Amino acid sequence: MRPGALAHNRPVAGEVEREIKLSASPGYVLPDLSDLGDGVVGDSGAEPQETTYWDTDSLDLVRQGFGLRHRRRLDRPEHPGIWTLKTPGHADGDRMVRGEHELAAAGGAPPAALLALAPADVPPAALHPVALLRASRRVLTLGEAGAEAGGRAIVEVMDDTVEVAAPDGSVADRFRELEVEIQDGADELADRVAARLREAGAGPPESSSKYRRALRALGHEIGADTAL
Repeated sequence: MRPGALAHNRPVAGEVEREIKLSASPGYVLPDLSDLGDGVVGDSGAEPQETTYWDTDSLDLVRQGFGLRHRRRLDRPEHPGIWTLKTPGHADGDRMVRGEHELAAAGGAPPAALLALAPADVPPAALHPVALLRASRRVLTLGEAGAEAGGRAIVEVMDDTVEVAAPDGSVADRFRELEVEIQDGADELADRVAARLREAGAGPPESSSKYRRALRALGHEIGADTAL
């Protein structure tokens, strides 16, 4: 979820995130989605973002399936950004499903309200930044009249071009990723959107997260992928 969007300026908010993740080449061109559902009802344009992931030296959070991050919009310095704690996820067909708790706050230290939801055996004092990602994100919002949802079913297509920062300031990895984020009642629309993206050359659904890819690029050894 992006700062300034669905989680903007709320107290700790918990929800279940459901999304389809697809890889894309640097030269991938988003296809026309205007004929799907009621078409594209929103286009964010390029959003420059910076995301800092926090963990212990031994990566105790990620090894238990949790992810703790602070994300801010670089073009909105007046906004403190969003802290997110993601809980262990699982695959549901093409979809990755996980819990997500968010709080708007500055990035100096993780909020106590989120740390209270983290594993009890991870001491808050041991947490520190372990990975820094910079990204350009474009978000397309698609709507569709949904009787089951009591209104408009919503799908967000997030097109991320990501750089992983190395400790010396160089770029350890660059990659592109597409996410199809699904709100209640929008599963059929999401499937059509994902199929269109794949027809245009996107890769198959995958479970690996940006965070785990970044950790590997930085030389960390971690186990099986879990979406974070």
